Amino acid sequence: MSMDIAPSIESTPLSRRQFLIRSSTVSCSVAFALTGAARTAVAAATQDAATTGKISPNIWVNIHEDGVIEIVCPAVELGQGAHTALPRFVAEEMDADWGAVRVLQASANDKLYGNPLAWNTQITAASRTTNGYFDVLRVAGAQARYILLHTAAGKWRVPFAELSSRKSVVLHAKSGRRITYGELVGSIQMPASLPHFFAPGEAPQPADDYFGEAPLSIVAPDPKRKDSIRLKRKYQYQLIGVDTPRPDIPDKTTGKASYGMDVQLPGMLHAMVETGPVFGMAPEEVDEAQALQVPGIVRVLRLPYGVAVVGDNLIAVRIARRKLQVQWAPLPEKQGYGSDAVLQEFSELARETKGTAVRAWSQGDASATESALAAGARSSVERFEMTSDLVYQSPIEPQNATIRPSADGKSAEAWVGTQWPTVEQGFAASILGIPPDQLKMHLPYVGGGFGRRLEPGAMVDAAHIVRAVGKTVKVLWTREDDIKRNPFRQALACRIEAAVDEKSGQISAMRHTVVADSWLARLFPQYFGAYQQTDPGNWIGGRVAYDIPLQVIDAVTPRRSVDVCYMRGIGVAQVKFAQESLMDRLANQRKVDPIEFRVRHLKKEPRAVAVLNEVARMSNWRRRRQTLSDRSTALGVAYTPYSNAHVALVSEVSLNSQTGEIRVLRVWCALDIGLVAQPDIVKSQMEGGIVQGLSVALMERVTVERGVVQQTNFHNYPILRMSQMPDIAVTILATEHPMTGVAELGLLQIAPAINNAVAHLTGTHLTRLPMLPAQVLAAIKSP
Repeated sequence: MSMDIAPSIESTPLSRRQFLIRSSTVSCSVAFALTGAARTAVAAATQDAATTGKISPNIWVNIHEDGVIEIVCPAVELGQGAHTALPRFVAEEMDADWGAVRVLQASANDKLYGNPLAWNTQITAASRTTNGYFDVLRVAGAQARYILLHTAAGKWRVPFAELSSRKSVVLHAKSGRRITYGELVGSIQMPASLPHFFAPGEAPQPADDYFGEAPLSIVAPDPKRKDSIRLKRKYQYQLIGVDTPRPDIPDKTTGKASYGMDVQLPGMLHAMVETGPVFGMAPEEVDEAQALQVPGIVRVLRLPYGVAVVGDNLIAVRIARRKLQVQWAPLPEKQGYGSDAVLQEFSELARETKGTAVRAWSQGDASATESALAAGARSSVERFEMTSDLVYQSPIEPQNATIRPSADGKSAEAWVGTQWPTVEQGFAASILGIPPDQLKMHLPYVGGGFGRRLEPGAMVDAAHIVRAVGKTVKVLWTREDDIKRNPFRQALACRIEAAVDEKSGQISAMRHTVVADSWLARLFPQYFGAYQQTDPGNWIGGRVAYDIPLQVIDAVTPRRSVDVCYMRGIGVAQVKFAQESLMDRLANQRKVDPIEFRVRHLKKEPRAVAVLNEVARMSNWRRRRQTLSDRSTALGVAYTPYSNAHVALVSEVSLNSQTGEIRVLRVWCALDIGLVAQPDIVKSQMEGGIVQGLSVALMERVTVERGVVQQTNFHNYPILRMSQMPDIAVTILATEHPMTGVAELGLLQIAPAINNAVAHLTGTHLTRLPMLPAQVLAAIKSP
């Protein structure tokens, strides 16, 4: 399946940097309703207040006469706290009473709600949400406040500069007058133009390894503008950086929250789709006679990739689906896929890359790197190889979607949990045969995304069925469907070679060779071509902050028949597993403390040194490593720079020498993410990422035999249980750096930290993810 939704790229070759700069400097515009003709805006606002009792200073804010302030959130609430952190950016600059704020989910519209740091697409992914919308939403709040104060100044006939605001109240200190925002709604006066809001002294967003150079911020000072007004300084913040209860939690706790699975509409039909034992098989012959005899069944439809059963209740649909008799067309390419064989092939490709590898990135002279990695008299070369199995994202909410068509079939509404609403909108609209803007998107809470909901699933089913039956249809996948039809986190092999100068003890050269299939190639082939037929999501983790003068990354991207997609940190977690395991091995060989060894290679990155020192303090690292002499438990450390954030993590691990079970007892984590929007949310994000990372590191694995996924539900695809939870402590280092994302950070370094602790107990590192008991027992028994 190919999605041609991104801007096309000329066929002329581009360097990676040229491509990143070109694709990430799409014009950064802020969609405010008041940037057009001011008089038209005044008339619209006045009419709005007269008829509805509210005004909308811009697309982000509605102010009601009763004092309620509605703030539109462009990002989807996946459980990560977007409906708290992002609206508080608006409320901060607006001086809104947070207790009066109600959060509204934005509809699907890239032009209005696109993220400036994600190529102006409305995507909730890649740790780009809070930092991407930070400036946009602050300006939105500042604009709304300016209009309110402008109105009060005219009403009281006082200079604008004499007014202040606090908690949704405009104040005039000289006269002692005060008026609430709600009381101003009926007399709103729109200014002829809006000033430029700027934030002098704020460091711009730095370049990102994956997204490239950041576009110029809308809050950058503009010397050509004489009407500029400064945004708040950080020390003036009342809401940003200050914890508050999340507005979505009460309803989620009591069961009142609405997810896609909860949608119920009058006259709604239910549907499920039966697919072949290998997803993608087409139905050749279908005997639906028994299914149609089930009371409540309306239709049985043949789709290109399955058979849909449609009925007036879900129980009938499930029963009828089991009664279908289907002969499936062979799919030789997919039926030849075996996960163990593919991973073995990837491992061999990582060792022998002649004619297959692409030099994806390099630092320093490439020929000098090759020479250094050929062991000489002054240096030794150490290698580490690892493989990583396919992984299912395992969201708690399986795929589902509901579509309600209009009576004339020229428009429709859809309800779907998604991380990329405009992609879902475009796919479904094309199937329905309507323009995308005629498909209204409702975006409920999402029960877990982790990258899986970046592309359509049940929405495609629903669109096909609605087009055939012309009625409202809700499609639900069972857990078995969700696993079978899921594009998994990619299987990956990584080989790292490092040359160490024996005199100085410093690493002089390093090479990563990364082999994996590609999400980018499957969905965005034009971008895959721009990266020299490689997927940076696979190899970007090889770009490190360690002070190593000579570095290269070679990438091999074999295309295989089982679809893959990104999962919470793309391929960084797997590559860091290899990299951080090798760093520990090098340190141990030289009898250097692993944290000290890392610090020696991070002299140019004080933020990295700070998180390593902090996690050492938190875990009592040096004393514990000296006193844990009974070898029943051990500590392991890992460090990860990612998307301009820095994270260090220590895990305390025990082993059962009889069963091979790894048990993680405690985890300490220190991170520097620059400006912190909401500390409690950051800690929750880190804890959630660590827990999922533990689960992936120790037990999660998808196996495929002859194209058939062997796991069907959580009885044979185990995930971490409450009884296996470690104690987790997270410390956030306050710094003046620009805000970064958080969502991926917890998962990235937990696996290598565990592996480094295991190596302390067994004398050898494990080389495959997940780290299953059989692998541990083999390590214990090895000499």
